[in-house]
Amino acid sequence: MPAQVAFVSAAEAAFIGGISSPQLNRLIDEALVPRVLLAQAVGSRRFARLAAAFAKFFFETETVLTASARKQVVWELTVRIEKLQARDQVLALKLMPTELDWKVDSLGVGVVRVDVSHYVAEAMARAKEVDRAEQLVVEDAEVMDGLPCFAGSRVPIETVLASLERGIAKDRLITSYPFLTEAHIDAARVYAQVHPRRGRPRRLSDLNPSATPRVTRVVRSAKA
Repeated sequence: MPAQVAFVSAAEAAFIGGISSPQLNRLIDEALVPRVLLAQAVGSRRFARLAAAFAKFFFETETVLTASARKQVVWELTVRIEKLQARDQVLALKLMPTELDWKVDSLGVGVVRVDVSHYVAEAMARAKEVDRAEQLVVEDAEVMDGLPCFAGSRVPIETVLASLERGIAKDRLITSYPFLTEAHIDAARVYAQVHPRRGRPRRLSDLNPSATPRVTRVVRSAKA
């Protein structure tokens, strides 16, 4: 496999395809897509981004096409892509060349023409969301112990996401962090899905004590 073909984690591929991780694992376990779209190491399964688009097609059409027909479509398209000069860009969902025909005549009950282009277009749009998130969120071992933070700041994305989950208004967050925009919030949500953190999430009070609502108790003396 050429080195320039980037493989992504199962979490990222699942987000791009809008499918579940168990469905992605079926791609490998049941050999549903060509090996060129997959990379395996001990304890790790990684996918070409295009595999996410094909997975979405495979599982979304299972009620209308047989498994063999769907597999034929994916194999035929992969053969076409392998012949392209821009092969690596297509596999990475960076390019959708106009000269590539995404329609395949599949043999089922008769001949059915299957068009996969909209699955690829949708996956490309979600891949761009990931790329934007990677620009707005960074991990640096020397900043906040390596927690994912908004680029150019020391604000962990967990701080903002946990605050929103607790019902803290966006306006209040923006007052606390003037750089914060809707794009930053969207990027944080995407990044958290694509890079799920292991272990128990930190409490909001640990991330940002000032964002935790304070409770004041008033003790009244009992009347005689």
